[in-house]
Amino acid sequence: MFESLGLRPHTDGLADPPPGKAEIDFARVIALLGLGALQTLDADLNLPVPPELAARFGLIVDGGTMEYVFDIRQGMMNTAAMLRAGGRIVHVSPVNNHVNRGFAQRSPTFYHDYYVENGFDDVRGIMMVQPRSNTLGRRWNMFQYDHVTLGGVNSMFCSEETQLGVYFTARKNAASTSDRIPVQSYFTRVYDGMDALPGQYVITYEPAQLNARQISDPEPRSGAVALFTPIWSLRGDAGRDS
Repeated sequence: MFESLGLRPHTDGLADPPPGKAEIDFARVIALLGLGALQTLDADLNLPVPPELAARFGLIVDGGTMEYVFDIRQGMMNTAAMLRAGGRIVHVSPVNNHVNRGFAQRSPTFYHDYYVENGFDDVRGIMMVQPRSNTLGRRWNMFQYDHVTLGGVNSMFCSEETQLGVYFTARKNAASTSDRIPVQSYFTRVYDGMDALPGQYVITYEPAQLNARQISDPEPRSGAVALFTPIWSLRGDAGRDS
């Protein structure tokens, strides 16, 4: 996986877990990537974080926390404030068919519009199409979240046996802010008359391919439509990742 991303970590000991452990923990992977020490934050993100955490971190990974923060505005401001200039935030959040997994499911436009409004760079996302059963043991299908197109889609649904998640990332610069409130870009497009909006879409999990159709279509059609371009699949089985 590292090689596919052009990364060259120090691989000494990477193939063998530490004595007495069945897997390599995340802190060790972070160290192998040259990212320094891993720190975990135990704080109430509904409240402002302590001043000593401001502009402290070069990478913040939200691996499923933000949906549990009731005061989402304060939570996002905390995250942005803790990054230093040049630092990157990574969010992994539920989007659809994850009811009661936290207070709210996060649309990709939520992250896109917030970070663009606050002047972050390299704002981009990936949609994760997951099966609802045996989620960690079956293949996930993923496609690029192209906001130029998908930001104009009124709704994306998923079938009963499908869950949607999002991976989103943005990079802070010296001029970035954290307190600006965005207007959802969908409505900006409507008011500005930018383009005709695409229809609503249904996304269905299939092990071997991405299946997407307009909600007005009578039957699903296999394969990706123009709005959805699969980029890779990831399988949870040991030794079967691709």
